[in-house]
Amino acid sequence: MRDQRSQQTTRRPVRSEDPSLSPTANELLTHELREAVGADEVVVPKDVPRRNDEPHATRSPYVATLTANRPLLIVSFLVALVLGGIVALVSGQYWAVVVAAALHAVGTLAVAAGAIALTTQTEHVDPTVAARLEEEGVADPDRVLSDLVEDFAGARDARGVPEIVTSGHNERTAAPDDDQARSAVEQRTAMTPSSRATPAGGSSSAIEALEWWVIGAVSLLSIAVAAVSGGEMWALPAIVLPLTAGWIALQYRTARGRDASERPTGDSDSARRRLLPLGTLIVAGVIWFMLVVGWIGDLL
Repeated sequence: MRDQRSQQTTRRPVRSEDPSLSPTANELLTHELREAVGADEVVVPKDVPRRNDEPHATRSPYVATLTANRPLLIVSFLVALVLGGIVALVSGQYWAVVVAAALHAVGTLAVAAGAIALTTQTEHVDPTVAARLEEEGVADPDRVLSDLVEDFAGARDARGVPEIVTSGHNERTAAPDDDQARSAVEQRTAMTPSSRATPAGGSSSAIEALEWWVIGAVSLLSIAVAAVSGGEMWALPAIVLPLTAGWIALQYRTARGRDASERPTGDSDSARRRLLPLGTLIVAGVIWFMLVVGWIGDLL
């Protein structure tokens, strides 16, 4: 059914019709949008979202300014959270070490996800236009522009952090000279950004196979060392094997291809659900490592 709908197209003028913005701000945003898309009018499938007439000025100028600087605020909060966990170490309890390590893992994941999310904002409005939009309550002008370019490029699937860390949206199929809008959308999640169509770097190559050899070798080596040394060295495969099993499970999950990576544009809830298994595995791996180390310490 979706394929039939996608064959039905409609012609849309490239312009911003945000009811929450002033005519001047809409005109400025329209100019930026047409520069990014490379056309004043486009033909897109009918089922592509229309976010150009949705309100984006939903914050006060003060909140919009804070939101524009949210990476600094998030990093500061996470640093404080991790430091709080480290301070708990003065209690002398081993559980405090586990908690501190878990908080460190959570903070690292949040910062990494935030950094990757910033790379998906490939379109940037002029600083003067950004200041005007923030004055009118637009929290993230660059994100708004990138999302609108996504719509006018005819994209039916979102391009965000989940599409970067999973397969299916990491290649380039359109050159800027051939299809400027589509190329701009693909640039948001391309693992190998380039000026021409190209597959994702490392796909079906010796480099991609190398990581499997490393994982397999480390797993076998941990078992061999434990079998020869005995005693507490059995903690080595107890740490390595569950972690490698989790890594393999994630590889199979992300290798299901494009269909597994598809989600509607603007679907942030689905994005969080897709990232949850990865975050859970990493945090659980850190906790498991600390618990095994603690067990070894008790034996010694």
